[in-house]
Amino acid sequence: MKNFIISTCCVLILSIFSAQAAMLSEGSNNKNIEKNKKVNAKCHVVLVDGSEAIIFYRIKAEKFSKLTNKIVGKRVLTQKSTKKIKVYRAYECVLDKEDFTSQKSQSLDKKTER
Repeated sequence: MKNFIISTCCVLILSIFSAQAAMLSEGSNNKNIEKNKKVNAKCHVVLVDGSEAIIFYRIKAEKFSKLTNKIVGKRVLTQKSTKKIKVYRAYECVLDKEDFTSQKSQSLDKKTER
């Protein structure tokens, strides 16, 4: 009888730990999905020709924090030109639904066609 009770307790404990491990792995899969999710971003930049523009990007969410530094020196298409122009400086990048922090960026964003 003692062996039966010990065996039953072991099975219950094992099932509890198995269920807990399954829940942890499901939660980590959700984090991976969020990490790989793509987001729309917009950046206020100065181009090599001296003009300022709002440039739109679709990137992975995990790469968004480095976008401002990464686009400097890259060639981009603008709405005013059919040729690519090099980015001289990036002021700031925000998610597409958010507002820029500076008034100048907000003003330029309002004028930019979508």
